[in-house]
Amino acid sequence: MHGDINYIELGINNIEETLDFYKTLFNWKFTESFLTNHRYFMFETPSNDLYGAFDALITPSLDGVTVYILVEDIESTIDKINLSFKSSKIIKPKSHISEDYGYFALIVDPSGNKIGLHENPKS
Repeated sequence: MHGDINYIELGINNIEETLDFYKTLFNWKFTESFLTNHRYFMFETPSNDLYGAFDALITPSLDGVTVYILVEDIESTIDKINLSFKSSKIIKPKSHISEDYGYFALIVDPSGNKIGLHENPKS
């Protein structure tokens, strides 16, 4: 629909671990683009509602816009991060937003991007 966010670009510098991070935790699919003269990895999310890319020319950042990824269970996602992705870190553990909006947490991916996790409220 007009006005919906449909494409985002994030920085990447730790290519293999970052792509594995998003594939493993969120089931994202990647395609490397050869239309540019630098590393550019386009992705699609499982629902195909959002597309984007990791661009090697963009510097990963803890500042600026925070992208939130919907997960079933924040605690199990954080457990997987702690077990398998040692270069990632948790900067804010699972925190309650409200009864209507559920929970969130903040993490740093293997390239150094701040990413939010969002869990819907339980019915």
